Amino acid sequence: MTAIRAPSAVARDELIVLGGADRLQAEEWNRLARRGFHLHQWFAGAERSGWNPRHLAVQGAAGLKTIIPAYLVGSGTPHDLHHRWLGPLADVVGYAGFGLQPVLSVQAPFAHVSELLGSTTGLSKSILHEIFYALEQTAEREGARAVAWPFVDTVCDRLLDVARDRGYAVLYAGATARLRVRWPSFEEYVASRSKNVRRTILADIASIGAAGLRTTLTSDFESDASQMDRLYRDAFRRRNGLASPVAPHFFQQLGRRQTPGIQAHLTWHGDRLVATSLNLSMPERLDGTFAAFSPEHRTTGVFYNDLCYEPLRMAIREGISSIDLGPTALYPKVLRGAVLQRRMILIRGTTPRRHRMLSMLGRLVARRTQQKERKALGPLWGPRCFVEQAAD
Repeated sequence: MTAIRAPSAVARDELIVLGGADRLQAEEWNRLARRGFHLHQWFAGAERSGWNPRHLAVQGAAGLKTIIPAYLVGSGTPHDLHHRWLGPLADVVGYAGFGLQPVLSVQAPFAHVSELLGSTTGLSKSILHEIFYALEQTAEREGARAVAWPFVDTVCDRLLDVARDRGYAVLYAGATARLRVRWPSFEEYVASRSKNVRRTILADIASIGAAGLRTTLTSDFESDASQMDRLYRDAFRRRNGLASPVAPHFFQQLGRRQTPGIQAHLTWHGDRLVATSLNLSMPERLDGTFAAFSPEHRTTGVFYNDLCYEPLRMAIREGISSIDLGPTALYPKVLRGAVLQRRMILIRGTTPRRHRMLSMLGRLVARRTQQKERKALGPLWGPRCFVEQAAD
């Protein structure tokens, strides 16, 4: 690990180049993990499967205190910035000579999460400036189009202020649904819902048994990994019209290296897998990802059980304080008790021309995102949907 410092910065903490997750032991890394997407095994598995790490870390007087997860992302990265922003125009703008690959992106792998690991409130503005400077230097050296922090919560005031000071475009990136776990049992959660929502939840759950389905939650899923991989790839192609870029051995690797904080939620019809997802957990937050369903179960009780009910049961059972349900299907999540956390993207192009184009494009995408969210939420949309206004 190499110490680095911006030319004019003076700080008590020391910024170091960490590189990949394998530079640290799992115990040291996980000491700083605050959510499931922060787990060492998650990062290590992604990096064995093609993710290109450029992590930084902050060393304090008492040892390592913060990890800044960063990746050089491009065409092999699922849902990278190029495809999220440009969508169906990606090929057209590519021919025109403008693209968003590669980008140096501050994020966890396979996740819409830009949170740092470890302490963030203890970071001074000077060390934050050093972090941004080091990322910018890395982006220029690697030939990246931009530095991006794609999913920063709006409550991260000092981080947003430093980004603005450094000339970053700070733009709306969409909301994620979060559920604070405040019920001692799943039954009490159901009882806390309105009569209509309660009826919907009970009908969803009853439909699973009526269809002859069974569910399992396990960290020992190596023997099921090939079916998980096949179901996920089929679902990805139906949703996106192209093959998934996830490495073919990814699920097998995760299953082989059993980790208590990484569990597969599997739904079976006989010996046929009809739904799969991964739940990643730490005491502060549970994250779900890689959800996939057979076509006949995409909008049934199986979908909602995977989306909300089983993660909530798991969180209650393990004493996890909150669940990040993600940025999609916002209407059913809010209906079932989630609130929305707004997030911003911080982005700076590596040349003035790129930065101007990215800022203009980002404003258009932000407006489109807000319109899509409002339409998706329908009658539920309003101030009470969001964390800043939601009552306990």
